[in-house]
Amino acid sequence: MRLLDFVVKTEISDALGWTLIHSLWEGALIAAVLATLLVLLRSPRVRYVAGCVALLAMLAGFAVTLIRFLPELNSSAGTPSRVSLPPWNSMPDADGSNGQFSDFGRLVPWLAPVWIIGVSLFYLRYAASWLSLSTMQRRGTCTAPNSWQRTISRLALELKVSRPVVLLESLLVETPVVLGHFRPIVLVPLGLLAGLSPDYIEAILLHELAHVRRSDYLINAYQRLIEGLLFYHPAVWWMSRVIRAERENCCDDIVVDLRGDAHGYALALTALEQNRLKQEWPARETAVAATGGNLMKRIKRLLYPKGPSGIWAPALAAVVLMASTAMVLAAWHINSNSNVASQQFRQNVDNPWQKWLNEDVVYIISDEEKAAFEALKTDEEREQFVKQFWARRDPTPGTPENEFKEEHYRRIAYANRHWGGNLPGWKTDRGRIYIRYGPPDEIDSHPAGGSYNRPESEGGGSAMTYPFEDWRYAHFEGIGSLTIEFVDRSSSGDFRVTLDPKEKYKP
Repeated sequence: MRLLDFVVKTEISDALGWTLIHSLWEGALIAAVLATLLVLLRSPRVRYVAGCVALLAMLAGFAVTLIRFLPELNSSAGTPSRVSLPPWNSMPDADGSNGQFSDFGRLVPWLAPVWIIGVSLFYLRYAASWLSLSTMQRRGTCTAPNSWQRTISRLALELKVSRPVVLLESLLVETPVVLGHFRPIVLVPLGLLAGLSPDYIEAILLHELAHVRRSDYLINAYQRLIEGLLFYHPAVWWMSRVIRAERENCCDDIVVDLRGDAHGYALALTALEQNRLKQEWPARETAVAATGGNLMKRIKRLLYPKGPSGIWAPALAAVVLMASTAMVLAAWHINSNSNVASQQFRQNVDNPWQKWLNEDVVYIISDEEKAAFEALKTDEEREQFVKQFWARRDPTPGTPENEFKEEHYRRIAYANRHWGGNLPGWKTDRGRIYIRYGPPDEIDSHPAGGSYNRPESEGGGSAMTYPFEDWRYAHFEGIGSLTIEFVDRSSSGDFRVTLDPKEKYKP
């Protein structure tokens, strides 16, 4: 349990938790766009590509969001750099509260281990399926008659399949399936080659060879990897169903284009389905089979290719969008419910305790200490907590003075005296950094802006700037040498931290 607590408290867990939350609305938006395209597009090939692109877009969105939330690292120790600062407590709101999402923010990192467990379970399931497929290649199989081996070789040449394809009969499959990418194997149920007419069998084998030519087995494997990573999102499973349905339609069109007999191919699929119903084994999801997708829809599309498109796609997209949005809103709503203890604290305690928590120590108190303080019931308990809070930070225990406490209040007074304006000095960016990290070793101040010679790292040359200050720390906490830049873009004395040095230049 301690190990889990340690993992949850890392910045990576927090970044992953927020990434999972944001991926809900991102995926819903991508699904809505895909559903709109499906209504407008009729070509199975284009619809298939659109589905694959949408699935990849969801993975890319997840990755980009995670990168944005991950903490930035200092690339070269000992060299002045501008990086993201170590996190401090969130800036208090005007009412003195510590932020609307503070309590919910503590729950977000716990999504990371839940997601990891879910991904592991899905990948274990897929691994078991792959092992089952490997067993199918070795057990209960026999080589198809030579006449059919020659037939599949001829059909492969007709489809321009460069890889050699092996045809096997199997006791463990109920419909023809393709296994493998580099050395593809087509497995057909035992007795199928003798139970259907040769024309039907050739059409079915062409369908399987179309999967080989299109590398569907490999794409299906990548598809499974994405499904495992984004298992929690309903849009992923809907996109996967779209991709698999259009994959079968693409292979059906290849067969019809080669044979020119849609009606005969529809009869072949019907005969194959009747043979499948006689079997007892479930289909393997990691293989690609001739009866994948909805068979009746495939047959109807073959016989009536110009039929009107329905409204199921946009309706489903709307459902996915509304469901994902509701999940996000529910997550935010958790905060209002889980903040009851904090609200009770603010209603029941006197102002001095609120001021101490939300002003005096807001930048140095930990989340655990804040939660413990808010849970206290009496003034005596709070007074004892405050004494222990400062005692834990006293660098010279046993002496009358607490140097840490004295220095802390001196910094607050200095910030209020020098940077106060529309906001108290302790609430400004310069104030909170000064209070949390102390005075810098060097300040390069340009209170009026004006002409400035840009260094080569910022493009060189002369430029006009807004008022700005550079604070240089030789030994910044947890990083090393660091420069923090403040820019007053409104020329009102409101200097804000910026991570981009080019923001100080006027356009």
